[in-house]
Amino acid sequence: MIDISSVGRIVRSSATVAVVGLMALQGTEALAWSIEEAAAPYRGTTIRTVGEALPPLEAMAELKSEFESRTGITVEIEMYEHSEAVNKVMLDLNSRRGRYDFILQPHRELGRFVANGHLQSVEGFMSNEDLRDPSFMPEEQLYQGLWKEISWYEGQVYGFPFTALTMYMWYRDDLLNDPDERAGFEAKYGYELRPATTWQEYTDIAEWFHRPDEGFYGTALQGKRHEALWYEWLNFLYSFGGDMLEANSGSECGPVVVNSPEAVASLEYYKSLLAYSPADSLNYTWDEVMALMQQGKVYQMIMWNDATYAVAEDHEASTVAGKMGFDIVPPQENGEAVGQVEGWTYLIPAGSKNQEAAYLFIQWMMEETQQLNQHLNGGATARPDVYAHPDVQAISYSQASMDTNAAARPKPTIPESPQITDILVRELSIYLSDGKSAQQALDDAAVEMSELLGDCAPLKFPVE
Repeated sequence: MIDISSVGRIVRSSATVAVVGLMALQGTEALAWSIEEAAAPYRGTTIRTVGEALPPLEAMAELKSEFESRTGITVEIEMYEHSEAVNKVMLDLNSRRGRYDFILQPHRELGRFVANGHLQSVEGFMSNEDLRDPSFMPEEQLYQGLWKEISWYEGQVYGFPFTALTMYMWYRDDLLNDPDERAGFEAKYGYELRPATTWQEYTDIAEWFHRPDEGFYGTALQGKRHEALWYEWLNFLYSFGGDMLEANSGSECGPVVVNSPEAVASLEYYKSLLAYSPADSLNYTWDEVMALMQQGKVYQMIMWNDATYAVAEDHEASTVAGKMGFDIVPPQENGEAVGQVEGWTYLIPAGSKNQEAAYLFIQWMMEETQQLNQHLNGGATARPDVYAHPDVQAISYSQASMDTNAAARPKPTIPESPQITDILVRELSIYLSDGKSAQQALDDAAVEMSELLGDCAPLKFPVE
């Protein structure tokens, strides 16, 4: 991993200049505020969180010591595998015992948590002059569309982005530029080997590099009956011009469109890629496909940006570090590029006994210096100024992240979002296992989603 302390020293100097300029503009109010003074009433407090054991949280664990030394507030971080972390949060929220003072959760859970009274809005903390750092201006410092999509619900602010996760195309840049591979590919397909710009090109490339007898595969699908399947398929759904609901934002209900002709075509195409994926792909989630790429066994795949560091930059963990390329997911022929974005958000449970101290830590973690450190160690910031930093621009996957953020398509954050995910995971899995046609699977999903959501979600494509 990158030496956090050295990065911090580099960035702190530039950040200091920015903060000084801001103070000059804001006058004595900014000069008077300090994290030490704001935290004084909470010295000796211990705040606790829980999350998935991935580089962004590991980076937080490295960073928190500075906050602790400056504030006297202890930060305890529990790390678990994804499903266990989610279960820990749900147990705590449902019991209202207040074990966790802040949590890190995917934004599709937001509506359900709000509806169940599990969350504390952060608006009160943001309007509290004793707690709000005047230099913290999320209204200007964050991607506004992203922040409002993943951290707001029905016009209220419930948190700030922990990670702005995107999925994009990974490919082996070293093989892409191999003269023999290029010559052979062009001879067979009649065009130059390049990162796929359409799904037909993606298929051609997968076919060309699919060499199972050599233990090498053209692509790798996350086909297990698991939420990973749903997340991956959404890239294809959006790219083909489909969607789940006909709505303009994640907090809106609307007609069900998941069984549209575009959606059916996307699912049929998705399944076609199994021909170029390992034979046991129906048992894969993101963990298995990432491991395959780390081992140098796959040419291309659709994968998360927060996993990219471990493959593209970590020379100890990956055999293909320094050999990877990245690009936005291909659109359908003559289609518009669309990004599949999933945000994880800092949230404060209503049952937390240390809400103010938790807010101070979250606010501190949102500072440019901490965001840069976290991003350079495998995180995914929601701050454009961090993306603009030369050290971030030098990272091979930064442009793909920014392009996907710019093309982001909102997912439902209504209270029923988890049930919608479960419905689609089940039906997608049945289809991949040859239990139904694509049309039947999505028709069944559409009917169940419409019944779940009620009058706000009629079927746009009626089922016979």
